[in-house]
Amino acid sequence: MLKEKSVLIVDDEIGVRDTLKRGIHRQFNRTDKRVSIIDAGNGIEAIALANSSPPDLIIMDIRMPIMDGLKACSILRRDSRFTETIIIMLTCEITEESTGLLSGADDYIIKPFNIKNLLICIERGLFKRGGTRPTAYSESDSALTKIYFINCWLHYEIARAKHYQHPLSLFLIKLKITDSKQSSESTDVEVIKLLKCRASDPLIKWGDNTFAILLTETCADDAILLAKNIHRLVMDNPNFSHPSIGIANLEDTLNDDLILNAENSLMASIDMGKIVLNRLSITS
Repeated sequence: MLKEKSVLIVDDEIGVRDTLKRGIHRQFNRTDKRVSIIDAGNGIEAIALANSSPPDLIIMDIRMPIMDGLKACSILRRDSRFTETIIIMLTCEITEESTGLLSGADDYIIKPFNIKNLLICIERGLFKRGGTRPTAYSESDSALTKIYFINCWLHYEIARAKHYQHPLSLFLIKLKITDSKQSSESTDVEVIKLLKCRASDPLIKWGDNTFAILLTETCADDAILLAKNIHRLVMDNPNFSHPSIGIANLEDTLNDDLILNAENSLMASIDMGKIVLNRLSITS
């Protein structure tokens, strides 16, 4: 017999919590897939309950009083006890999708939700997980790890861009450090402040002195403008010099391998000393 799984429902609307509890009980507790449920009305209550008994899965609304779901999710993800906990965010705004994922969520559901679809997400999270989720999703408050980005973010954004017919760009930037005595940690903090231009665009620590930015809903021309602006900001900073920037754009690629395209473009940028888009140099 399978071990009983636990679910924490977090929503400030009692009606939503009751609907979810009824649906989960009907779906699972008539079979050998047993699920216990606890609920909370805001992020602070959710963290307190999770600390008492770490749940296997959390369903959490984004917009709540006292503490919203984004803040609560971010706090939980910094705690190693919740590494294996699946977090599904509930949101009324499609524009909040990427923000929810950046806070550490594994999935999202748009309100008003279809209970059948949500139950499928819950069953997949509780009983059909292939392996474990990455042990770390964030290098800092503002930069994702490369493994988390590739495993849990990129394919979602590609699918979303295709579904809504939105442009999508990815660029890699490699910096040269002028102060060899500066620690890598302090360098990363300064680079994050330099590169984090738009809150909606996830920043990824790619490697030594190398970062990636996923430019959501950004066409090739706009990506080039942003790259030129970042190039100027870097050149104006005395701690860095000669940035190399490689850009990949989903609209112009023949396949979905944005990473390969961006990495090849970065290598070409290093060789040519120019910004490179889809392996072609950009004139100033």
